[in-house]
Amino acid sequence: MSDFDRKFITDAITRMLARREHSFDEICRKLSQKGIESDAFIPILEEFREANIQCDKRFAESRARALYHKGAGPRKIKLDLQQYGVNEYDAQRAIQEIEADWFEAALKVKVKKFGAGRETDFKYAMKQKQFLQYRGFYSEHIEFAVKGE
Repeated sequence: MSDFDRKFITDAITRMLARREHSFDEICRKLSQKGIESDAFIPILEEFREANIQCDKRFAESRARALYHKGAGPRKIKLDLQQYGVNEYDAQRAIQEIEADWFEAALKVKVKKFGAGRETDFKYAMKQKQFLQYRGFYSEHIEFAVKGE
C-alpha cells in the first residue's frame, strides 16, 4: 500500500470519527462503499481501535443514549446496536448505563402521542400498545403505560 492510500484511508476514518462515534462494522461498511479494499483499511482501523480512538463500547453508549432521548425502548435500542455490529454484552451494558426508568419512559412516550387519559376503548388501547411495542418497549412497560398502573 502506498503512503497516499494510507493517508487517504486514515483521513476518511478520522473524518467519520470527528463527526460522531462510529462502530467498527459501520466504518468498514462505509469504506467498502467507497470502493476501498478491506485488506487495506482493516489494519489501519485496528490501529485506531488500539489507540482507543474508535471504540464500540463508546459508540454503543452514545447511540443508546440518543435513541432513549428520542423515545425508544430497550428492545429497539438493543436491536439497533446489533445492526451496527455491537456485541450483545456491550449493547446490554450501554442500555444499563442509561439508568432509565423504562416504565416512566413508556408512559412519557404514550402521553406525548395519545394524551394523559386512561383509555377505556379496547381498540384504541390496542393501538396504543402496538405503538409502544413498535417503539421497543417490553410488555410490562406497555401495560404500565396504557393502564396507568
